[in-house]
Parts: sequence; structure tokens; C-alpha cells
Amino acid sequence: MIETSGFDRARTISLDFDGVLSTLVLGRAWEKARDRKQPVPVITPLVHGIKTFAANLTEGFRKPFPQTEEVLRLMRSSGRALYLLTSRRDERIAAAERWLSRYGLDDIFDRTFFNTAGEDADRFKARTVGAQAIDVHIDDDAETLSHLAGRFPDKLFVHMNCYRRTSPAAENIVVVHSWAEVAGIFSLGNAPADQKENANPA
Repeated sequence: MIETSGFDRARTISLDFDGVLSTLVLGRAWEKARDRKQPVPVITPLVHGIKTFAANLTEGFRKPFPQTEEVLRLMRSSGRALYLLTSRRDERIAAAERWLSRYGLDDIFDRTFFNTAGEDADRFKARTVGAQAIDVHIDDDAETLSHLAGRFPDKLFVHMNCYRRTSPAAENIVVVHSWAEVAGIFSLGNAPADQKENANPA
């Protein structure tokens, strides 16, 4: 079992959306946000339309991971602040907001951070984590977590690895495979019954 005192002291936790709150469609990682390119007349609106259609189509297939709401509400009741920090942009922002509302999670977060400027995903998250008093960030993207862990060695990170992919290696990254394990590392009372103490340091 890892040392969890740092997680016990954490007061502000940020969470990614895709692969953390919401399942992925067919387990497929979504296209990662990169810096915006110069718009191309005709082509850019067409691509935007296709992406809007795809976002609306796949939204209905996404579900919360088991025990997501239960653990998030335990975090809130323990006095922690929760931030949604996702590099979703454009039409994917509205899709995420509809999804949160559909599953009754729209009142969970104290603040939400969407990538409205269309920055590179890792740069956007690093800028936000650096500017906010965030103690722990939970994400499913190994590349993003490696970037953040190196930039912020004084903060803690959780790799939500529900799809059992390769995890990043760093002293300040912990790997979990379920929301029950998240409850365990934060020592939440009344944690889900199937909680397993098998979170591992990366």
C-alpha cells in the first residue's frame, strides 16, 4: 500500500473528463487537443460540422464509470473542492455539459476549466494547474500526467487507468483502476463496498 498522507491533506482536486468521469466509446482514446491551426475556408467549417455530429452521436454511448458519483460526493462531503479540468474545446464542451447534466453531476464541481482557447492539451492543463491551488490532478492520459508530474514535483497525480494501458513512471503519480481505489487513496469514510487497496505508485 502506498503512503497516502499527501492525499489525506489534499484540499483541491481537479479531474479530467474523458476516461475519468466518462467511459470512452469502445475504449478508444479521443483525439488529443493540439494547438489550433489556421482555418482553411470551406474545409474548416466542414471538419467542424463532422466533429459536432460525431460528438452528438457518441455522447449517448458514454456512461459514468461505476461508483463515480458516490466517490465524488464523498470527496465533497469531506470538505474538498473539486474542479473539472478538461482540454475539451468547441462542440465537445457543450457535449460534456449535457452529459454532466444527464447523469446528475452538474452540481459536483466548484469550478470548470474547458480549453476554450484551443491550446495544446498538455500546455493548457499545465497552465491551469500552475495558476490554481490544485493539490491533486486525476487524468487518464499518460503523456499529460508525465508532463504535469515533471513540471509540478510538489503536487500529486493519479493515473485513472480503467483500460489497463501503460502508466507513466514518476514518484508523484499513483495508478488506480477504479473509483473504489480512488476512495481508498483519499481515505474516504463509507467508501464503496468493493474498494480494493491495490493502488500502485507509478
